[in-house]
Amino acid sequence: MGNSRGVVRIFEGRPTLEGAGVRLRRAFGGPEMGRLFDPFLLLDDFGSRFPHEYLAGFPWHPHRGIETVTYLIKGEVHHEDSTGTKGIIRGGEVQWMTAGSGVFHAEMPKPGRKVVDGQEVEDPEMKGLQLWINLPSGNKMSDPKYRNLLSSETPVLRLDDGTEVKLIAGEIKKVPGTGNVKGPVSDLSVPVHYLDIVMQDSSSFEYALPESFNSFIYLMNGEVFFDDSKVQAKPGSVVLFDREGDSIKVTTRDVGAHFLLIAGRPLNQPIAWYGPIVMNTQEELQVAMQELRNGNFIKKKATSYDYFRY
Repeated sequence: MGNSRGVVRIFEGRPTLEGAGVRLRRAFGGPEMGRLFDPFLLLDDFGSRFPHEYLAGFPWHPHRGIETVTYLIKGEVHHEDSTGTKGIIRGGEVQWMTAGSGVFHAEMPKPGRKVVDGQEVEDPEMKGLQLWINLPSGNKMSDPKYRNLLSSETPVLRLDDGTEVKLIAGEIKKVPGTGNVKGPVSDLSVPVHYLDIVMQDSSSFEYALPESFNSFIYLMNGEVFFDDSKVQAKPGSVVLFDREGDSIKVTTRDVGAHFLLIAGRPLNQPIAWYGPIVMNTQEELQVAMQELRNGNFIKKKATSYDYFRY
């Protein structure tokens, strides 16, 4: 790898109430940010040690024109839609939902379980992230589907310096003793890379990307540095990179770090956005709103895939 990307800007996430009163941190979101982060529209970091801050959940709401990627680190999210599809996302698992022509669903965070002194007890702490990805105009009204990825089906790579990479989508090349490794999520309308990375102190990580792809990291814990350690990011911040260069290089110094690295090919298409519905024109939004009022918003039952093979 040669030319690593520079940092365009660092954004601080902001506390927000969503759903029926869930406390979360919005890393970024909204039409202007959607154009800047294209094809990504929104990233929410939700969860707490205190169940009363998340149990109200995200009751029934529609989606059209986007994909939502729910990555659960700890706890559970119970979900169901109006056509009868339901399930539970548990710690370490991913649900990659293509809303397409429309889903009407509910997502309810719950405590998970842990073993203490040989006994299984409730663990009140939960944490998850939800990313919204815009769909191209030709896929806005595609058939909806759920891809459910179990933790056991996601490769976790441990590199020589102790860096640990959970590879959900994308590819890491020339892993010692392994070779090239691809993440299980690949059959996407918009090519996306999605990695969960834990770095030790005094280490570095470099990831190759196509030059046209937009890319960012979301830092959950620790400190990271870029551009020969001249640019620093702290927890709760989003680092947006420029689009020139063939890689992203991250380093740590006195402490380690835990972050998401996400990249995708920009759509460069108009964004018309109202709540959980994102289309290309105001006319398309008006059609969606009218269909919600008329009761004919849902076009087809979503297909659900329980896992990937890689």
